[in-house]
Amino acid sequence: MIYVLVLCAWTYGAGVLLGKQNNKAMLALSIAVPVLGLCVFKYAGFFAGVSWVMPLGISFYTFKAISYLADVYTEKTAAQDPVTMFDYLIFFPVFMAGPINRAEPFVQELNKSRTFDYADQKKGFVQAMLGCFEKLVIADQLAAGVTKFLSPELSGWYTVFGVILYAFQIYTDFDAYSNVAIGVSRLLEFHLERNFHTPYLSASIPEFWRRWHMSLSSWLRDYVYIPLGGSRKGKVRRILNVLITFLVSGLWHGSTLLFVVWGLGHGILNVLETPLQKLLKKGSLKFVKPLFIIVNFILVALLWIFFRSASMDEALGIFARMGQISGLPAISYETAGITLNELNWFRILIIAVIVTDLLRYFFDMNELLAKQFILVRWLVYAALILIAIIFGVYGPGFHPEDFIYVTF
Repeated sequence: MIYVLVLCAWTYGAGVLLGKQNNKAMLALSIAVPVLGLCVFKYAGFFAGVSWVMPLGISFYTFKAISYLADVYTEKTAAQDPVTMFDYLIFFPVFMAGPINRAEPFVQELNKSRTFDYADQKKGFVQAMLGCFEKLVIADQLAAGVTKFLSPELSGWYTVFGVILYAFQIYTDFDAYSNVAIGVSRLLEFHLERNFHTPYLSASIPEFWRRWHMSLSSWLRDYVYIPLGGSRKGKVRRILNVLITFLVSGLWHGSTLLFVVWGLGHGILNVLETPLQKLLKKGSLKFVKPLFIIVNFILVALLWIFFRSASMDEALGIFARMGQISGLPAISYETAGITLNELNWFRILIIAVIVTDLLRYFFDMNELLAKQFILVRWLVYAALILIAIIFGVYGPGFHPEDFIYVTF
């Protein structure tokens, strides 16, 4: 908490100075301090062997501080008073794991008059409730399957299925948190942008990053990629800027070589797939778009192996076990050490996510539900609550996984 207060004080003071003396040297100094703080807590162990207790949510409010200072410099927002600055940086719904909301929209809603809006409150409550459902019933159930199928004792199609389960686990886990955070913020009359929009229905890596963790993607675009020159300085410079941006994304998530490989892997695929994406937009390859979606999901899922693994040996071990596939896809629940009902449940959860995302691709599910007759709405609510009570991971004796992105 002390570090957060120090960062708030620094960001406030630096913002005031930037508002009065708008120059690049002042901007560089003001940003250097929060960046240095993040590096000390997050990377000191990697470079110096020093173990620090990392403040909760440091990556998220550090990026918020940087974006605020940059926006004051570019006059996108005005320097704020200390109370407003404190409210912005430690806004509790997004404090631990995002989304990374921007200062100007937040300040505008903070300063507006409050009026009770039943429809808005209802949508916020439903979104938060759906987020809890997604976490307890889907993400944490999938986590149990990931542990089973990615066991070193299993290989071949079992490992492949474990990798697929993890891809859906990390998606539903973070999407769940985002929905809870956005829903709770809406109850407080703060309207945050959505953070996920069916990312696994993307036909390329560039499209994936426009749909995955959208607040981070837009932050990296606005405060790393564009300041580096974006695509304005030629093809070679654009490629370099893309790779640097994704390297920053990888290092933001963690200090190990695994995150460097994960980030640069996405960067390289982004560069390679950009020309292909242009062809898709022109319509010449639209008829094979479903195939591109499947291939893109496979690439993303393979890169998630580096994201999840605790060491490079573990990651390479998973790849090696995947290489042992033979014959048609076949999984025995007995070999996996689970029951047939558990195996079928994992399959049902994956199908449910796919079907839901297909609907979310075309509709705003919250708006769609709000338009239904009251009896239909309450039947849906009751069904979700009943399913959560029966199948949710919660209560004494259970150990639900923490939200994955809280660790970043």
